[in-house]
Amino acid sequence: MSASSEFARRGFLAGAGVTAATPLFVRGSEAAATPRGGSDSDQPTELHWLGKAPGAPVNTTWGVPWSRGEMSAKTSFALTTADGAPVPVQSWPLAYWPDGTLKWSGHTAAANAAAEGYRLKPGEPAAPDNAVSVSEHRDEIRLSNGTVEIGLGRRGAHVIRSIGRGDRVTAENGRLALLVQDRPDGEHAEPRRTEWSGMIENAEIEQRGPVRAVVRLSGRYRRDHGRNRGAGGRKMLPWTMRVYLAAGDESMSLVHNFYWDADSRHVFVRGMGLRLGVPMADDAHNRHIRFGTASGGVWGEPVRVLTGLRRDPGEAVRHAQHAGDATPPPAEWSREVREGYRDLALWNDFALFQGSSEHFEVWKRTSAESSWLKNAGRGGRASGFGYVGGVSGGLGVGMHDFWRRFPRSLDVRGAAGDTATVTLWSYSPHGEAMDLRHYDTEAHGLGLAYEDVQEGFSTPEGIARSTEMRLWALESTPSRERAVQLSEVVDSPPQLVARPERYHRAGVFGRWSLPDRGSSAKSALEDSLDRDVAFYAGQVDQRQWYGFWDHGDVMHTYDADRHEWRYDVGGYAWDNGELGTDAMLWYAFLRSGDPNAFRLARAMTKHISEVDTHHTGRFAGLGSRHNVSHWGDGAKEARVSESFTKRFCYYLTADELLGELMRSSLRADETMVRVPPLRNVLPSQDRVPTRLRIGPDWYALVSNWLTEWERTGETRWRDRIVTGMRDIAGFPAGLFTGEAGGAVGFDPETAHLTNLDKGDYQSSYNLSMAFCGEQILWETLDLVDVPEFRRTLLDFARYVQAPAEEKIDRFGFDFDPGVFKTIYSRVTAWAGEQLDEPWLRRRGWQRFTSDPNGQPWPEPVRVDGAAVASPVDEIPTDRSHNQSGDFATCATNDAAQRGLAIISLLAIAPDEAP
Repeated sequence: MSASSEFARRGFLAGAGVTAATPLFVRGSEAAATPRGGSDSDQPTELHWLGKAPGAPVNTTWGVPWSRGEMSAKTSFALTTADGAPVPVQSWPLAYWPDGTLKWSGHTAAANAAAEGYRLKPGEPAAPDNAVSVSEHRDEIRLSNGTVEIGLGRRGAHVIRSIGRGDRVTAENGRLALLVQDRPDGEHAEPRRTEWSGMIENAEIEQRGPVRAVVRLSGRYRRDHGRNRGAGGRKMLPWTMRVYLAAGDESMSLVHNFYWDADSRHVFVRGMGLRLGVPMADDAHNRHIRFGTASGGVWGEPVRVLTGLRRDPGEAVRHAQHAGDATPPPAEWSREVREGYRDLALWNDFALFQGSSEHFEVWKRTSAESSWLKNAGRGGRASGFGYVGGVSGGLGVGMHDFWRRFPRSLDVRGAAGDTATVTLWSYSPHGEAMDLRHYDTEAHGLGLAYEDVQEGFSTPEGIARSTEMRLWALESTPSRERAVQLSEVVDSPPQLVARPERYHRAGVFGRWSLPDRGSSAKSALEDSLDRDVAFYAGQVDQRQWYGFWDHGDVMHTYDADRHEWRYDVGGYAWDNGELGTDAMLWYAFLRSGDPNAFRLARAMTKHISEVDTHHTGRFAGLGSRHNVSHWGDGAKEARVSESFTKRFCYYLTADELLGELMRSSLRADETMVRVPPLRNVLPSQDRVPTRLRIGPDWYALVSNWLTEWERTGETRWRDRIVTGMRDIAGFPAGLFTGEAGGAVGFDPETAHLTNLDKGDYQSSYNLSMAFCGEQILWETLDLVDVPEFRRTLLDFARYVQAPAEEKIDRFGFDFDPGVFKTIYSRVTAWAGEQLDEPWLRRRGWQRFTSDPNGQPWPEPVRVDGAAVASPVDEIPTDRSHNQSGDFATCATNDAAQRGLAIISLLAIAPDEAP
């Protein structure tokens, strides 16, 4: 078993097995607390689809927040449509308030026909017509919902032993396939290629129906020896695969995730996917292949084509072949076609290949001894939906983010035989082999390239990537109209959300505001937020920030001379969520409900939590600072992997994998002893186990402990927070303690912080709050009562941007904390709120409005002609330097911190806004 799998299981919520007919489980005596009075829990939570309602029945999962004391942890929930029709729902707790009442609940609904809206409230949940059942056997786990029956392996190579519907076996012998080569493409020597299979090492049931069941399989890939799958002794790339089956659904969904533990200098993944056998029973002319497009189109052809012939088979035959229906019997065809159709080509193999975000191709051939016809179809973006089967039934397949995470493909082999093989390639062998080496063998320095590369640190060890898939057991070839509907489900997975006011009322995620257009100045700020979200959504598409490893990230800083983001300049390239880009997008969604903001934020959270974070190995629990290669920078930071910015997505979507990945951030405590954050800044020492900065390092650890505490109710995580707070409150300089940005000692065993008695008041504390530190502390202080730390934080907030005379009056001397005005504007305003001092709240706004980097960007302008390869939109600005002294014209840091400041300031000091 992999270390990552073992770690995840140790902490997995015991309540994953809760059923819809059972109240939410209780954790210890705290969870038995009764809610305080005055709640509005009797009012239903209104839910709606993000964007339009799905066109096909599909299961969906979401989370709902509850105010402190509002909802007992024993509460069960009922779901209805907006007009009162009951909908089967299954519910479970995601997080608790300190008093044991429910903070976040997770929900999943049966795959009924989608209503326009729903209502969730306490009550007895409706039971599905056919509950999901789970049974355990020696060799397999079986899931059934009355429509689909699934057999999952417990050991060996067959992760999906069978998928059936009625008396028909829809698919069988599903296994995880891996193709590897020993060198990259394009080298002088021909690479040596090997095949591997994902071998199951552990199988566990995480959730049992009646509305949904979840099974988690895990293992590693082993090399194949001929037909002996996974018989090799060598193991690599730990993987997990969660399998979901819901009531009323004719599909199952899968989430496959793997961790990189190979040598990127010698292991180059050629292909990675899920391969299944599909029994084929119909005549060749009644067997069909379907592929959907993201634009609403369908490519569909039979294995034996009867249209376009020299002789007409008849209109009924031609219509049936195009529609995917059974043709009339051959006796009713025209004589010439009836007598000669067996001589026609049988198209045995098909491939849908998405080679870039802008182009796909459809290939087909008659056999492996024959050439591919690579002009069978073409287009821009394929949806990732496909069908393999015949008029009597077959397998529908789908991969989310198909064109966004190219190279991907759907491959079909043997469609003319008794059993077709379909492979969902999450990384397609039709593209170039995966190359995870760093972009250069030399470091380029912080001075010009803003790059912190260190020997042995530019490694992908421990990073992860997931793929979401769906498999349908279909009774017949889907019509073209239905193929479009299923394509929409794959390309834009349905998501239920609540209204912004509902999220805000619950008091979660710190201090944030709903939109405020009470004045022209406030309207201008709100407009700037909307423009920023729209601008980045447009940049993602225009600059094609897509690809298997890149999707979800944006770039850090712009090069106005090249009219291009600095994709090749050290630390100015990929952003990796620097300065809270992901948090800004999530707050933008929470307060507006904007689908664009949600999708950008979700993609970014998945990217940062997977690609930018090391989950295993030397850097386990830490993330990588921004760089040309996502994992290339030598600064391995808890601020990147911190749970605070991942919680938004986890609680809104109840994503089990994300919860597992967040939990791995707890490893940062120990890892920072082996990889001290300040190892290159301060001389070596043996006084304390390790040294870190109070902010952002300790704040990031606080967010990890806070998240684990609220998810499990285990107070030992709270106690680690309280220990550090009391230590800091005891330091003479409080939060102005320490050199190098606030260096203190840290003991991961006890969570104690140590004053190193050096550098107080003399350092720059700018990064202290730059990564949502203030939001982490505000939310934590609402949950733990440590008055001495609250006073210490208030003292810091009150004086961090104070003029010299005020600091001299308070401390007896002047000093420069070296902070950026926009970042600390809301910290200053918070002090004014806590002290009830309007002038101090106004100071917070003044620091923001006087900062050139806090000013809203103007409208983008179009650059075209010979200046660029193709037209682009960019932000025009005359600024040549930012507050750090960097030569910069447009930076994502500015957009992120500007947005976060506006959102917080309007919550803390709305009356003092300009």
